Amino acid sequence: FWRKLYAEKLAPQEAYPGDSLNDGKAAMATVGPWALAAYKNSVDIGVAPVPTADGGSDKHSFSDEKSAAMFSSCKNRATAWDVLKYASSAGQDGKFLGTTGQMPMREHLTEKYAAYFKAHPTYKAFADQAERVVEVPNVPGSIDIWQTFRDEWTKSVVFGRESTPTGLRNASSEITDLLNEYGDPS
Repeated sequence: FWRKLYAEKLAPQEAYPGDSLNDGKAAMATVGPWALAAYKNSVDIGVAPVPTADGGSDKHSFSDEKSAAMFSSCKNRATAWDVLKYASSAGQDGKFLGTTGQMPMREHLTEKYAAYFKAHPTYKAFADQAERVVEVPNVPGSIDIWQTFRDEWTKSVVFGRESTPTGLRNASSEITDLLNEYGDPS
């Protein structure tokens, strides 16, 4: 599906050196909620799910979740734990959403923060998608692994320099080799 979008020039193959939507060079962009503030005074924007082969909008995608951790060597664990609980509470997540427009990693966002989405309806599509996110696997060598996938995806899907099945098989083989090289994390 995506190979066809690129082949028919319905999606750009090269990165535009500016803001293609703001500059009138593109009719749509694949962006997150952070982009809405950038376009609010310059582009009459609407939000829709990323196109899929079957037209469905119920697909899962990777999140861009940010996490906090407390080291076992922390000298004031009880205090640190209280800070983490407070910082990740529903109330603080609501303030985070209200200040940034970024979706907290929390279930049922549109219900928990109904007033926000009533006042900011354009953000609702992002909250709906947040219900269907999965985390990127945290494995040793993940930077190299994702770069390998990106390289093969770009070569086969974006530019059509090899068939998509061949590119994805190549990525799978190279990623398996990388996983073996980095070893079992357990």
